[in-house]
Amino acid sequence: MDSITVRTRQFLTNRLLARKQMVVDVLHPTRANASKDEVRDKLAAMYKAPKDNVICFGFRTQFGGGKTTGFALIYD
Repeated sequence: MDSITVRTRQFLTNRLLARKQMVVDVLHPTRANASKDEVRDKLAAMYKAPKDNVICFGFRTQFGGGKTTGFALIYD
C-alpha cells in the first residue's frame, strides 16, 4: 500500500437502510490503479467500522490515470 489517498464526498447517512453512503475519490499518482481491498481498508479506518461492513463498487479510472472515482456503502 504505497501512496494512495482516499477522499469522500457527497456523504449521506441513510437511516432507513442503516448505512452511510458516499462517493469515493482515490488518488494514486504512482500506480495504475488501487485495489478495492485497499480502499476498503482505508475507509474502514476512516469511519471506524469493521472491514466486512464496507462495500465498494463502480470504480472508474480517469483517462491518463492517477485518479479513480467510485461509490461506497458502510453498514452499521
